[in-house]
Amino acid sequence: MKNQISKYLLIALIVIFTILLATLIYIKFFNNNKNDEYALLTEKAEGEVKYLDYTIIELMNKLNNISYSRYQVTIKEVNESEQQNNSSGNSESAGNGMQIQDGSTNQQGSESKENGSGSNDNNSNNSESESLNQSEARTSRLAQVDSLLNSNYDDVPWDEISYGVETIYTAWPSISLDMKALNINDSDISNFSTTLDGIAQAVKVQDKNSALINLYNLYLLLPKYLSYFSSNEYTLNVYNTKAYVLSSYVSANSENWEDMNTNITNAINTLSKNMESTDLKDIEKSTIEKSYALLEELKRGIGLEDKEIFYLKYKLAMEQLEIL
Repeated sequence: MKNQISKYLLIALIVIFTILLATLIYIKFFNNNKNDEYALLTEKAEGEVKYLDYTIIELMNKLNNISYSRYQVTIKEVNESEQQNNSSGNSESAGNGMQIQDGSTNQQGSESKENGSGSNDNNSNNSESESLNQSEARTSRLAQVDSLLNSNYDDVPWDEISYGVETIYTAWPSISLDMKALNINDSDISNFSTTLDGIAQAVKVQDKNSALINLYNLYLLLPKYLSYFSSNEYTLNVYNTKAYVLSSYVSANSENWEDMNTNITNAINTLSKNMESTDLKDIEKSTIEKSYALLEELKRGIGLEDKEIFYLKYKLAMEQLEIL
């Protein structure tokens, strides 16, 4: 009797152990899958923040015709008079050809049937020539971008900016869902939508100052989003550094030199935290040092209280910060 009880007890213990082991394996497998999904979502969200970072800064730069490109492709319409000159030249050539043909009318008469049979081919060739002429109505060339020292800051490319704002509207629904999945505060997400509407309204009425301010406020949300799911202090410092530089850039529109100086000082202090890191490779350290030097140069330029020189040094500093 005792042997039977011991046997049943042993079987029961084995069953319980097996159930516990299976449960632990399932929990571990489930947690691993969950961690993998979170890691993938985090990586995707970081890419989305980078996209917003690039797009917002580009739109802010366009408001003052600032571009990192040294050259741009321009499309030029061919003048109608040039087309007419080419046409008249072709007509003269055709006239000379007719004089030659008149001297051999008999030969033309004998070949009239052959010419008639080839009229369809001539028509197709003519249509191809017309298409070619239409494509040649435009010509492109590589032109140097205007210097910021002599740029027309009032000539804002509002159509390009409008298109850029629309691309953010298109991308935001998908991005906002990812931010919600990462437990970002609902008010921070709704603030993005509200600020984006403010940008659209400013662009619609072509209010440059309002567009700058709203775009800057939109950018401020990016480091806040990152802080929810990223513990990378290096990356957060870069975003906060750029936020300070952009704040100075916005203040330049109203020539508030004191605020500009304060913001660049904060940018320098924030970036200097990355210079203290011991995990940097030589090339990363060199890039940060160059960014730091350009920010110092930007701060010195503010002392001149010259907006054009500030924009030039801002462009150089921000272009370098984009590499970090």
